[in-house]
Amino acid sequence: MNRYSENIAELLLLGRTELDDFYAARTSLEEKLDTLTDLIEREVGFVWSDEERLDEALELQRVQRMRELFEDIDLTTQRLMLLRDQGRQQEAVALFRDNIENRLDEELEEHISAAIADEETELEAIEARTNRLEQQLIMLVLGICLAAILVSVAAGAWLARTLTRPIEAMISGTRAIGEGDLSHRISYDRRDEFSDLADQFNTTAARLEAQRDHLLEVQAGLEDDVARRTSQLEDANGRLQRLDQMRMLFLADLGHELRTPLTVMRGEAEVALRGKKPIEEHRDTLRRIVTLTQQMGRLVEDLLFLSRAEVGAVRFEMQPIALQDVLDVALSEARVLATNHQLLLHASIPATPCRIEGDAGRLTQALLIALDNAVKYSDPGSGIEVSLACDSPEAELRIMNCGPDIPAVDLPFVFNRFYRGRQAVTGGPSGSGLGLPIAKWIIETHGGTIALTSARRKTTVIIRLPVRT
Repeated sequence: MNRYSENIAELLLLGRTELDDFYAARTSLEEKLDTLTDLIEREVGFVWSDEERLDEALELQRVQRMRELFEDIDLTTQRLMLLRDQGRQQEAVALFRDNIENRLDEELEEHISAAIADEETELEAIEARTNRLEQQLIMLVLGICLAAILVSVAAGAWLARTLTRPIEAMISGTRAIGEGDLSHRISYDRRDEFSDLADQFNTTAARLEAQRDHLLEVQAGLEDDVARRTSQLEDANGRLQRLDQMRMLFLADLGHELRTPLTVMRGEAEVALRGKKPIEEHRDTLRRIVTLTQQMGRLVEDLLFLSRAEVGAVRFEMQPIALQDVLDVALSEARVLATNHQLLLHASIPATPCRIEGDAGRLTQALLIALDNAVKYSDPGSGIEVSLACDSPEAELRIMNCGPDIPAVDLPFVFNRFYRGRQAVTGGPSGSGLGLPIAKWIIETHGGTIALTSARRKTTVIIRLPVRT
């Protein structure tokens, strides 16, 4: 199994050049399991008791579970190869660790340990039977040899036994209690003075055992309470650390994004102050400063929204709504933007209400972000296609625009904060780089997903939300 796991790891890391070793290890493992099954079936022919046959049947079941584990891992390996071929290496590695490496360490080790324990138990049972037979034989010989002596001293032995047996029982019980075995009880079936003493001894031992059990229960309760309190403190400390990290990240992001507009505003103001210019030029300067101030205000609002979202301070009013109603509101505003950019907006929306559980205001905000990006990055005179499909268990909304492709190297990062890609760097439409992260957080809070594809001058945003049943 370990060799098979290593070949899976090599196949995952090195590629299909290791397929020969992988198939060799897989074939070898199947042969070993077949051999193990054959040996156990042959062992069944040697045992003679029903209990031993039951033990061998249990061993066969354990081998079957090993074989099922191997088959599950084999199926998981096919998924690993599919994920790796799709370029999802990290997911493949995580799946390997969870479903193969960890299962081998846990389940296979458990099966092997159980099998070894069973074999050791069988060996101990055989040795015990052998020892009993040996002791019986010795006792038989000694009994024959000492029969005459025992008959002659029977009276004296009976008398000594009558006195020493209860005394030894008392001594043995006292010693057991002293060593901490409070469950020990003296067994004495005669009715005499020793019987009363044995009853008193057993009553005292029972009281001590009850008191000890009570103290152990109290101690266990205290330990559980301490462990729970410690866990709560650790959770609180972890939350404080995460909040502190988010605070530092927020300040760093805010300083980084505000540095450029503040520098521009300062430059505009200094240029206006250095010389005498016509009033119209000063008005243009003030207009640019106002525009930059508005951009800074929107940036700060978006940053505050994301920061509150990360600490769970943003509230959602979740209720049953029709996705068409939310889409109509977003489209009415998007059509104004499309008209200003000389774009055509086409919507294909089914008449049957598509019921979901969500916050209409937040969903409208997310859809407007996607529609606004489609308007910004569309070719002049082109169109934007919006379509909705409502099939259980998910509703799928697609927003497609015609325009420059997003480079493949940028696609994995478009939902990261402040990531604007090469289009913005090379003179494309400007933005804060916070819109898509906000939209992604809103959609995922509703239990949905958002993705983006771009090829052949067509960019599509795909939003999926769970349908309310």
